[in-house]
Amino acid sequence: MQDWSRGWTPPDYRVDGDGKVIGATNPRAPHNWGRWGDLDELGTVNYITAKVRLAAAELVTTGEVVSCAIPIGDEMPVHPSRPAVVHTHALTGTDVVAGFVADRASGGFHGADDYVFMPLQSGTHWDGLTHGFGASTMYNGFWIGNVGADGARRLSTHLLADHMTGRGVLLDLPRAAGVDRLPGGHAITPAELDACAHAQNVELRSGDILLIRTGELGWFYSLDDKAPYWSGIHAGLSITTVDWIHRNEIAAIGIDNRTFEVTPFEPGHQETYPLHARLIRDLGLTIGELWWLDDLAEVCARDDRWEFMLTAPPLTVTGSSGSPVSPLAFF
Repeated sequence: MQDWSRGWTPPDYRVDGDGKVIGATNPRAPHNWGRWGDLDELGTVNYITAKVRLAAAELVTTGEVVSCAIPIGDEMPVHPSRPAVVHTHALTGTDVVAGFVADRASGGFHGADDYVFMPLQSGTHWDGLTHGFGASTMYNGFWIGNVGADGARRLSTHLLADHMTGRGVLLDLPRAAGVDRLPGGHAITPAELDACAHAQNVELRSGDILLIRTGELGWFYSLDDKAPYWSGIHAGLSITTVDWIHRNEIAAIGIDNRTFEVTPFEPGHQETYPLHARLIRDLGLTIGELWWLDDLAEVCARDDRWEFMLTAPPLTVTGSSGSPVSPLAFF
């Protein structure tokens, strides 16, 4: 008789009325499960307190604003596992020119409507707290079954919308190293992050939204042949940065590559994307990828100023596991 189970066995745990796996614990250290309460759905953005936001607002002195988002369009890098962005118009000026829309129906006034179809984890974006899970649980012990085709009933990314404003700090690693970009496969260590902060004379504080420049995205846009970019070899954060991120009480991190962590992945870890697993599931850290940091780096270097107020709220798509974002740095 054919076995149709494919090795599946039913779960041996129970889920309570709050959507948490009963008795679930996290044996890995460090972690933030329970740190802000058993039902916390925000994670490390809890570090961004009202006091932190007020201090960030005091950094705005010139009124200069720098965008950290890449254009959403055909040239936007998208992970090979996801479909490309589709942007189309439904009502257009050419419809009027061609006579498809009658002037008399609108008194001569018309408009244009357009639509975008894209993965929420594409372009400049946040990976939310349901984007990574394991052992039947997500951050804070919430059950993975809270995420279905109809969306996330717990830990939705839209819950972060009121919290993603604070002090931003840019660490420009290539500039500190005297190179255009970090080489593919380079694992960024805590020592490098500390050395860069020291070279820039900037101090990290609890509640910072940390931006890390590798130079990769600028390199991508400079390529006529994009094949080298899709090699799967990218500079990114090392798994050894987990303790450093936890110790510095970083609220969120945005980086200018597409994998966040170094690839190929560092050996000795069973998960794919091991740093995603540690940061999202264990720490409750929201992470950002494909942030455009070259323009920001030029302004920071020009003024020798590496801190600013940053606003980066996700779209308020209920039940989402991530979100495109258009971050703005204010000086």
